[in-house]
Amino acid sequence: MNLRKICAGLLAAAIASASLCMAASAVEPSYKVSSDYKDTLYYDNLLAFELTGDGATDVVAVALSQLGYHEGNNTGDLDGGNAGGNRNFVEYNVLFGKLDNGEGNGYSYGYAWCAAFVNWCLRQARVDQELTGGMYVSCHAWRSWFVTEGKQYGASYHARTDDYIPKKGDLIFYKSLSATHSRTSDHIGIVIGCEDGMVYAIEGNGDNRVALHEYSLGDRYIVGYGSIAYKTANIPAVDHDRTEDHLPGFMIAGKGALKAYAAPDLNSGTVASMTAGAVYRILEVQGKYGRVETEDGKRGWVPLTRFTPMTTDAYYTVRIVNGAQVYEIRVAAGQSCTIPSTDFLAEKIGELTYLTGWRTDTGAVMGAGEVLTPTADTVLMAVIERPTEAATEQETESDASSAEAGTTHAPESDSMTSDAGTLPQATTDAMTQAGSTVPAQTGCGGVIGAASVLTLLTAGIALVFGKKKK
Repeated sequence: MNLRKICAGLLAAAIASASLCMAASAVEPSYKVSSDYKDTLYYDNLLAFELTGDGATDVVAVALSQLGYHEGNNTGDLDGGNAGGNRNFVEYNVLFGKLDNGEGNGYSYGYAWCAAFVNWCLRQARVDQELTGGMYVSCHAWRSWFVTEGKQYGASYHARTDDYIPKKGDLIFYKSLSATHSRTSDHIGIVIGCEDGMVYAIEGNGDNRVALHEYSLGDRYIVGYGSIAYKTANIPAVDHDRTEDHLPGFMIAGKGALKAYAAPDLNSGTVASMTAGAVYRILEVQGKYGRVETEDGKRGWVPLTRFTPMTTDAYYTVRIVNGAQVYEIRVAAGQSCTIPSTDFLAEKIGELTYLTGWRTDTGAVMGAGEVLTPTADTVLMAVIERPTEAATEQETESDASSAEAGTTHAPESDSMTSDAGTLPQATTDAMTQAGSTVPAQTGCGGVIGAASVLTLLTAGIALVFGKKKK
């Protein structure tokens, strides 16, 4: 992950994909926002994506949604749009209330706001206050909590000289090298990541706005780091510079000319324009292009390099295993899939066998039509039942009778079992394995094929099956 590219001018954010489903819960402000802020792009960005349940990821995503917000000169500037504002009036202070800290603005929302911004992001990401020491608006006091009390809440403090490598979601404390005050810290930010001896952070009240910054790990401006015992979730890592196989997710449009194209090709023609700094959901990805839906409902393809990812979609993989046959279902976090029908999955491998259900990791057996809501990657193993001895003898007698009658007994196929009348018809596209044919399987709202990736819909939810693996 090359976060340096972020600081080179990329803005922020992301929404989830059409092939994956919505994540845990949408971000609703934890307090009554001001009317001015409610009419802004930053408020829309906050509402655009959904929390993943991974605390560090969510805190960074919330912070990125506010990129570009600028402080104002009075309460009429809480929309973040006064590019010349310099009196510390910001929406983030509304969460903490009016204060007078001697900066000349009296009892108001105009006070130093770097710590308020970080705490605001933690609150909107629903990080438990107990894990962070409370509602600090003082960098010095907050650092002191990490040093003296944080350990009992799972938090830890690491000085710059400890050779600690900061992690996403850590708080980074600074102190001006020219400071004459006795405070241990006078500025704070949120770590996005660390690579090649550099740490990358997002900060409020840096140059009077919310912005991205980078520093050498040995920079003496850095005092240390506060690590929080965030809740974690099994989600894909955010690919900030799109060097890996990028997953659909929430992204923020950059400042450049943003056009959506008819196809994943810059020469395919423009179909829509996009808003710089706005959050968009990448619906699907092809190479270095993502498909988006614009504010007016149009859909088109955009180069991913013109966006900054906030979060990718959280999902789990359900592997359904029947011998050498393996199907994979991708299920969005918090969503469910229906166990496929199995009453027609009869195979003849040596002797007639019937697949009657799926055994979960815990040993429970789930039948067709039951609903599974995974909370982690899950494996379902086939439960096989073989014909009883009586049934086998009966089949043998039937064979003998046919021979005596001078009739020819056709070899039994998969679609010619005892309940063949209720079985789906095998097709030429049905899966073939070990000399037997398995009819195409319908379940989870779609058809499971053998050689291709197929989409299943369950209650309007798109689930993606992987290719059959041998």
